Amino acid sequence: MAANPLDLLAILGPEGRKAVEAEAEWIAVPAGRTLFHHGDPGNALYLVVSGSLGVYMPGPGDEPQLIGLIESGETVGEMALISGLPRSATVTAIRDSELWRVTKARFDLLLKRQPELLAGLNRILVHRLRQVSRGQGTRIEPKTVAFLPAGKGIDPQGIAERLSAEVTALGYKVRLVGTEDAGRSSRWFHELEKTHDHIFLCAALGDPAWIRLCARQADRIFIIARSRDPAGTALPRDLLAQRAAHQLLDLVLLHKDGSAAPADANRWLEAIPVNRHFHLRLDNAEDWSRIARIVAGRAIGLVLSGGGARAYAHVGVIRAIRDAGLPIDFLGGTSMGAIIGAGLAMEWSIDELERRVHDAFVTSNPLNDYTLPLVSLVKGRKMERLFEENFGWVRIPDLWRPYFCISSNLTSGDLHIHRRDRLTEALRASVALPGVLPPKVVKDGVLVDGAVLNNLPVDVMRGTHRGPIIAVDVARDRAMTPEMVALDRRRSWLSWIVEPPIVSILMRAGTVSGEPYLAEQARAADLLIEPPLGDIDIRNWRAFDQAVEIGYEHARQVLASSGHLLRRQRRPQPT
Repeated sequence: MAANPLDLLAILGPEGRKAVEAEAEWIAVPAGRTLFHHGDPGNALYLVVSGSLGVYMPGPGDEPQLIGLIESGETVGEMALISGLPRSATVTAIRDSELWRVTKARFDLLLKRQPELLAGLNRILVHRLRQVSRGQGTRIEPKTVAFLPAGKGIDPQGIAERLSAEVTALGYKVRLVGTEDAGRSSRWFHELEKTHDHIFLCAALGDPAWIRLCARQADRIFIIARSRDPAGTALPRDLLAQRAAHQLLDLVLLHKDGSAAPADANRWLEAIPVNRHFHLRLDNAEDWSRIARIVAGRAIGLVLSGGGARAYAHVGVIRAIRDAGLPIDFLGGTSMGAIIGAGLAMEWSIDELERRVHDAFVTSNPLNDYTLPLVSLVKGRKMERLFEENFGWVRIPDLWRPYFCISSNLTSGDLHIHRRDRLTEALRASVALPGVLPPKVVKDGVLVDGAVLNNLPVDVMRGTHRGPIIAVDVARDRAMTPEMVALDRRRSWLSWIVEPPIVSILMRAGTVSGEPYLAEQARAADLLIEPPLGDIDIRNWRAFDQAVEIGYEHARQVLASSGHLLRRQRRPQPT
């Protein structure tokens, strides 16, 4: 196992450890308790002796978002203590944890006796700041996972054993722990983690004390349920609510061999307060591999931007990703990117995806049912029929792969994240470019194209998915030039009627968010792919072959030179 460059005690050595221990106060922090909040004064430094802490920042919609883990040997709070600035994040105990607390006064005395402490902390700060400056994210996938059954007759041990084999095949060392170790101390669990990459804790109904111990010792809980069973669980509700509040609770729905598409997963999401859910077909090797990658932090998320016809390039990028042998485990997007991502979440093959996109937007343009422009230039009925024909009545939670898309709420001014809606309704909102397509009216407000607020929702993906992220942006380069406008002016009046120039202007306006914000989203990705689409107009629906080829060739080159960025280790950011 690689040494942790953020482990202060390893940097200081035995003598430094004794000096820190002499000035520190030992404290125990039970799972779920907050150590300090965002904005609190930085009056102490903490060092994790055992357990782990979660770092939270306000995410989309101001919901707390887990952005990192602080592990054994690492410090938290040092930046605020040294700078004198307020805390930049909220830190909560993920598991039962033991800490050393060093107050500001004790810290100053310690520096006089052990000046090398400041050098060690500076090394840690420099390492963390380099990660941030390079756009590197945080390692927040679990090290210790608890597998708990939702009800009777479920075998978490068997699921954990199969996943252990899968994770081991990825090159990690895994240890399964069952009720035979129920009497072990927290220090025993701590020592076990030093010699293993992952610990799997397995519990069964009928042993409530062991279930609670597993939950307190785990970085993440997987609740195992059979999809066909009545939704609900016999597990303690208070335990589940507390874990879900800290974004640590996942649901794995088991599907028997030969299962058709999932149906009504929403009933499970309403019955159990989980943060994420996954479908696992017992006879599907790729499903097992995907869950293993998620546990190991090796799953890959793909975020696709909007961009009208330029989004055809996404198809080429996806083909290049597949040719490179990389999996796509989580999907999210905006507008046209949301449509293409939905096809992958439906498990269309790359050939089927290419055919369907071509048939929908090249063979039959869904944006030419013009109407009197009182609300929009286009009626939108052709687009709705397109969605019905391709996606039917499926709901987002019933997609085989985790998926989201976004729209913009004109009523509240906030981003609207679609995770549980009917897929066609979500897509209809996500593509509703103001002035081009009529808005989607829902009980929460008036929804329009997601690109109005966020055309590259990497931050939304980061709030759901903890591993590396590929972001594909087809709209940031010059999609509209003065030459294109001048060319439009020289077109015949007949071509103006067939393809009104105002459509291009409205579509481009609807995909231009603030450049600094888009640049921030791009930096948050582990790998950014920006196909050089030149002057391809965002309404040039006939440019399919050209855009797909550009996307493929550019992605192939990027993956060849930078694909290694998807395999790096992730570590906590400074607080």
